[in-house]
Amino acid sequence: MEEKKQTAGREMVKDMKYLVKMLHREWERSGRTKAEVAVTFSDTAEVKKRFAEVIRRKQRQLDTEGLSFRENMELSRENFILLRVVKKIVKAEEKSNHTGMKLKYTVELDKEEYRQFCEIIGIQEA
Repeated sequence: MEEKKQTAGREMVKDMKYLVKMLHREWERSGRTKAEVAVTFSDTAEVKKRFAEVIRRKQRQLDTEGLSFRENMELSRENFILLRVVKKIVKAEEKSNHTGMKLKYTVELDKEEYRQFCEIIGIQEA
């Protein structure tokens, strides 16, 4: 009987690891574009700095003990969203650099990404 419980426990752990892996894969994907934000080249360093700080803070929270599974998953999801935004900013900046001397570039964001961008940068919707 004890062996069955251990086997069931190992299977459950294996299934949870698989579930988390699938969630991470899903969170890496951006949704449908909701908004475009313009970032000037002069603001790029500050934007990246703010996002990096928020990501570091959330990662420190994840690394501390005492978080429930739900809290851990919520913070992980938020970090994936933030990382998507940073990737998009870097990609848009590089693309704009290759196309010529522009003063700003635009970044397409989905609903979640746009919400995070507004919170971190301090934009209020009209």
